[in-house]
Amino acid sequence: MTQSIDVKSIPVEKIIPSKKDRVNFSYYVAASVNMMTILAGIGYAWSSPCISKLTDKVGSEFNPLPKPATLSEITWITSLHCLGAISGPLFTGIIANKLGKKKTIILFALPQIISNIILIFANNVTHFYVARFLLGIGTGCVFSLIPVYVAEMSHPKYRGRTSMFLSLTITCTQDFVFIVGPYVTIRTLAIISLVPSVIFFPTFSLLMPESPYDYVRQDNISKAHQALIKVAQHSNVDDELNSIIKSVSSKNGKFKLSDALFSRSVQKSFLIGFGLMFFQQFNGTNALNSYQQSILSATKSSIPADKSVMIVGAAQLLVLFFVSKLVDGWGRKKLLLVSYIGQFISLVSFGIYFHLQNLNMDISFLFWLPLTSILLFMFSFKIGAGPVSWIIVGEIFPTEYKFFLSPLIAFCMTFMSFLVTFIFPKFSHIFGFEYSFWFFSVVVACAIPFVFFIVPETKGQTLEEIQKNF
Repeated sequence: MTQSIDVKSIPVEKIIPSKKDRVNFSYYVAASVNMMTILAGIGYAWSSPCISKLTDKVGSEFNPLPKPATLSEITWITSLHCLGAISGPLFTGIIANKLGKKKTIILFALPQIISNIILIFANNVTHFYVARFLLGIGTGCVFSLIPVYVAEMSHPKYRGRTSMFLSLTITCTQDFVFIVGPYVTIRTLAIISLVPSVIFFPTFSLLMPESPYDYVRQDNISKAHQALIKVAQHSNVDDELNSIIKSVSSKNGKFKLSDALFSRSVQKSFLIGFGLMFFQQFNGTNALNSYQQSILSATKSSIPADKSVMIVGAAQLLVLFFVSKLVDGWGRKKLLLVSYIGQFISLVSFGIYFHLQNLNMDISFLFWLPLTSILLFMFSFKIGAGPVSWIIVGEIFPTEYKFFLSPLIAFCMTFMSFLVTFIFPKFSHIFGFEYSFWFFSVVVACAIPFVFFIVPETKGQTLEEIQKNF
């Protein structure tokens, strides 16, 4: 088991990377590992262009099934990705604790490849069931391990920007699928989806190191030193490495559930992580993303729904590029507060529009309000609740419990995502869109004091400094 040692006895690298090289390496790590995230983004957006093809007439170039898919089959094809994403985190933590994060991420990239190979040759509903579930398992790993791995492999000053790669990658991928998906076959889209995997395996598997925390856990102090010196804030990493060794050694490598349950740092960090994921999911973002075109069509606005969807998609991309500049400048808390205030305004206004519509009032002069409300919501979500929540989750968990807490939070997030997506259309059908959006607005209103009073500011701190604050 790892013990505190004199890190000065470790052979020093002959060539010490410059500060610029260390920062750039953090970006390389984030870019390479998030090649896997591209497949998760495709999984979430896939249903939009592909479901209509599976219900198309038999013999169509776009429908590989022997007969059009039924509503029940479509429901399962759509939801199995979410169910797979719920299942993934149940295993990632245990495996990562044994093999390390890098090997576990590589292992869970294999179901993603198998999924797309199945889709290339799929010609019955069962093939689609299996493919979607396998892709979901990989998605669960994306949210369980990648935020933590990127946080541990990033220069502290720029950790916010490198952590933004996950949200940026998902948004770019979804926009790509929304634009390209309708014009290509399911088989062609599956072939295109293999490209990120082809890039991922050589760039990440061969060129990127394991997290220094996992190297220390494996008693490989020399490699931990080599990995840390590539991304640390200073070229002299002795103090930081000793801090990691002490942190990893503190529980003698043995996980006890009782210790976790009664640890104040675990309780506080889990409360913050769970709260951020709860507010992130129950603010309505998945409902708006999954049913965006249907919602916009229901507004009967003079702006076509399909055009509105494209405008929203383009706006989200611009916002994420903008936020990547702010996240390490403004700080996490300010962005979260601005984010939830903006979401509250947009959800209330959207609810008012539908309420006035249901009262049969002439609201033609408010034709701009639905699109404006969604744009404000997406802008607000993308500057804080979406990406920043994952940045904080990747930073706050105690080292010895990360393998347990990160997958648990990912499991909670994917389960809540499934609930919102599944319940929203039924709730809206019974009570109306206005009460759905007003419900989301109440949740968002509760998020504001939660962020203000409970969520800590982690900007510019090393992971060890964050742990000391807990």
